Amino acid sequence: MRDFIAVHKTGLRLLKKIYALDRSIIPIRLLEICFSLLGVYGSLFWTAALVDGLLGADFKRAPLLIGGLLVWNLLFGAAGCIIRQKFYGQENRLWLSFYVWLREKAFSLDYETMEKPEVSEKILFSERTSDMYGGLGSLLNHYCELLRAVLDVLFSVCLVFYLCVTTPKAAAGILGLLARPLPSLLLFAAMLAGMMLSSFLVFHRYAARQQQLFDSQTGVENRLSYLLSQIFGNPDAGKIIRLYDMKEMLLKNADHCSKQSGEFYRSMGRLQRSEGDAYKAVNSLFTICSYLLVTVKTVTGAITVGAFTRYVGALNQFGNACFSFLFRHGELRKIASTMEQFLSFLELENAHATGTIPVEKRADGEYELSFEHVSFRYPGTDALILKDVSCKISVRQKLAVVGKNGAGKTTFIKLLCRLYEPTEGRITLNGVDIRKYDEEEYRSLFGVVFQDFKLFSLPIGENITAGYERQEELLQKSLEQADALSLVQGLPAGLDTLLHNDWGDGVELSGGEAQKIALARALYKDAPVVVLDEPTAALDPKAEAAVYAHFDQMVEGRTSIYISHRMSSCRFCDDIIVFDEGKIVERGSHEQLLSAKGHYTQMWEAQAKYYVETQPA
Repeated sequence: MRDFIAVHKTGLRLLKKIYALDRSIIPIRLLEICFSLLGVYGSLFWTAALVDGLLGADFKRAPLLIGGLLVWNLLFGAAGCIIRQKFYGQENRLWLSFYVWLREKAFSLDYETMEKPEVSEKILFSERTSDMYGGLGSLLNHYCELLRAVLDVLFSVCLVFYLCVTTPKAAAGILGLLARPLPSLLLFAAMLAGMMLSSFLVFHRYAARQQQLFDSQTGVENRLSYLLSQIFGNPDAGKIIRLYDMKEMLLKNADHCSKQSGEFYRSMGRLQRSEGDAYKAVNSLFTICSYLLVTVKTVTGAITVGAFTRYVGALNQFGNACFSFLFRHGELRKIASTMEQFLSFLELENAHATGTIPVEKRADGEYELSFEHVSFRYPGTDALILKDVSCKISVRQKLAVVGKNGAGKTTFIKLLCRLYEPTEGRITLNGVDIRKYDEEEYRSLFGVVFQDFKLFSLPIGENITAGYERQEELLQKSLEQADALSLVQGLPAGLDTLLHNDWGDGVELSGGEAQKIALARALYKDAPVVVLDEPTAALDPKAEAAVYAHFDQMVEGRTSIYISHRMSSCRFCDDIIVFDEGKIVERGSHEQLLSAKGHYTQMWEAQAKYYVETQPA
């Protein structure tokens, strides 16, 4: 009973979401059920009257009964068909809405929450199980069929109850005794109890085995999904696969997962066939007993031969409805248990505090950012990535952030952009904790190019303008500053050229070309703070020199933060922060840091030595 309540508690929560999306879909399905049941039970009465009329040689009335039966079936059959067609369109909308809700929720969550592996797993699990067992449309369909089964049981029980209380005309002998109301009711109650108990035992046995099978399969499906989507469907992975001769190894892994997956579906199929056979056996036994009961009533004169067809039909409906009820509940149990992950994902709350203060829009760009004793560790880890970091970033300053790999440079930027929040300490904008600001407004201050930037399968123009209104003059200026104007002009459709081949015949840019487009996107945002994380990493020396030549022009009037492993780029910056093991160990201008003979000097001399040693003879 607890399991039953839990299943339908989840189901009702999902039905509320369906109703909120489309208030007509549930009433339409209920209307279809009413038409269907009226068609079935009306046909039973018309058929019974027709049989009695033919047996009584009432041939004048027979054509009217036949016509009435045909019109009844045509009327309710056509109405049900029209309604079902409308529902199928709504069901497709539900299927799409499920994926839209997932993405909308994902976009609403902060970056820190979305980076958690368990959150990604909830999304993948929800999508996979929706494809396997049917999503919201299937859930609604099963609930409607469950309701149909309940109504079917009620209607048929009313008819069978009336059958049981009919009094036989020939009451002699054992048949006459069994045909009396009380024995008939007791017989029907025993048949009903036996069928329900047997069906429950079948359901309980197979539901547990199916759940056990499904739980054992989750890991295999995750691995297979990863291989198919992230490796076999990833063009970038193709280079590594070919260079390192990984084809056989990957195909072997995929084949192993595929065999395990195939065995799962074969086992599930065998289990479902076995379950279906068990239900059929129970239903067949109930049907035989039902026929015997109706036969006894007919033989003893309690009902007519025409009524025999009506009550047999009603008992058949009853048995099928009971089977349908248990089957639909089993299907709902599977869907509801898998949809729990979907609901728990929708209920996730942001790890970040939600600020409400609007950011002051300053035409003079006078913004001061400050780290005050900031320490940070990634969720679920113990090691501090940043340790007691304190610094100020002044307006219109060109700041370089340098340090060895893992020193905390990129984490420093992620905290600054409020993708994460400090474990200790605080970050302020003009003296106010950034957590108090509206998150979107605060992020509008930053135009960022991360080293692992992403361009989308959209026209280049949309990749650059992103979520902002297209302004041709600003677009042209951003492309010129990023040294990408000639690149775009040389493409088949200019700014309307599609990137990648996901949606059609697009173009693939080189790493350096793509980095220029990403740089143009950051400049187009026209934010007061520009953050460049290794902005020339994929550029050739000539293109890199061009970027440096336009560096002052690019960041004109803006505060710029430049992260790089190439120490030569620091010459273009007014101020340099040196990170080491999560701490700021030095700060100053290029000349000041060289004269200090510290970490910066060591890195500078190491790179200078490398460049000298590798010069061609």
